[in-house]
Amino acid sequence: MIADRTWNTRCVVLDPGMAPRYIGGLTRGRTGLVVDSALAGQRDALLAGDLKGAPTLDLQAAPVTVETLRLVGSFIRKHALQSVVGLGGGSVLDAVKLAALFTADPSLTIFVERHAKRSGLVVLPPVAYPNERPRTVLLPSTVGTGAEVSAVACLDTAVGRRLIASRHLSGDVAVLDSGNLATLPRQLLFEGLLEAFLRVAGTMLGSSSNIFDDDGYSLLARIVRLGNRVTREDGPELRLKAAHLSMETHTGWALVARDPYGAKHWYVASELAYITGARKMTATASVISPIWEEIANGTAAWGDRSRLLELWSVVTDADPSLDPNPAKGINQLMWRWGIARLDAISEQALMKTTAAGLRNWGGGLPMLRGLDGVQIQYVLSKAALEQQILPGPVGELRAVRERG
Repeated sequence: MIADRTWNTRCVVLDPGMAPRYIGGLTRGRTGLVVDSALAGQRDALLAGDLKGAPTLDLQAAPVTVETLRLVGSFIRKHALQSVVGLGGGSVLDAVKLAALFTADPSLTIFVERHAKRSGLVVLPPVAYPNERPRTVLLPSTVGTGAEVSAVACLDTAVGRRLIASRHLSGDVAVLDSGNLATLPRQLLFEGLLEAFLRVAGTMLGSSSNIFDDDGYSLLARIVRLGNRVTREDGPELRLKAAHLSMETHTGWALVARDPYGAKHWYVASELAYITGARKMTATASVISPIWEEIANGTAAWGDRSRLLELWSVVTDADPSLDPNPAKGINQLMWRWGIARLDAISEQALMKTTAAGLRNWGGGLPMLRGLDGVQIQYVLSKAALEQQILPGPVGELRAVRERG
């Protein structure tokens, strides 16, 4: 899902390693640091700089749960924080965003508990006292989610994974420093680029044409060219560009005036990831080709066929080596970038994902409107079959992984 452009996040791009000497000018009052526990080096650099003496909470990079929010909320209240600096990937930043908002308005916790059973999307009501929310300064250490600027966050509840939306969830300040991206495994860098690519492509496929189409096509071509360049070389400058492109999928013009629920693949992939325990992009990589094949075959509920062909022609102009067939071409791109898919999708996972997709996003809800259980199950069955057959380069990737 994408959100409207009613928020205003200040975006700051710094030279490598500059964040520890710059962050103090972005905070206000009592400031605390919430950080991915795996980022000890980056944490120590911040504490040796402007955040010297600041209270610190280390978090495991894992899906955000209600217990996570209690932990971060208690940290904020204990130290009476007026600013919270978040350093980490999407889950850590989501935890900071949600905890800061729920601390300012505890009634939101009750609201989420009541409404989480109705839909996979929970849109929060207006916050009574938004100025009481601690200022959030978010430093991403990963690429793809754009959590530092998005107005949504994921929360695992007792009834499943939920997408929480509120204009107050976007960070007050987003800081890009390639020093924070240095430890990101290369595989996750490519996964992040694919996530950003599919956020734009999926939303455009589920939306009507508008005057910003060229912005979307241009962004897709830039992401593909950068990803292909990273296959040959890597470095701070390229990682910073990747993070900036990821942020641009939320803050740029490419997705203006689109259907906020246009990227149908996201809802199926999210449920598949939750049920299998896989990473979101591993699940996404498994379903995107079958979904695109359905679009190319004219199943309009998944997306517009003519827009898919036009979109993919822009991609093949940027990379003529890709197959002109979008479903085959996206498989080639994922293989080239080393994107892994689920090794198998069991019959039980298939049935549970179908049921959860319909229950949380389908029926009268706009996310998967027009799609029934048979269509969702067909896509998942195709994805499961591809894991077994894996023709061409994807099979080569599987063979390499198994030999390794």
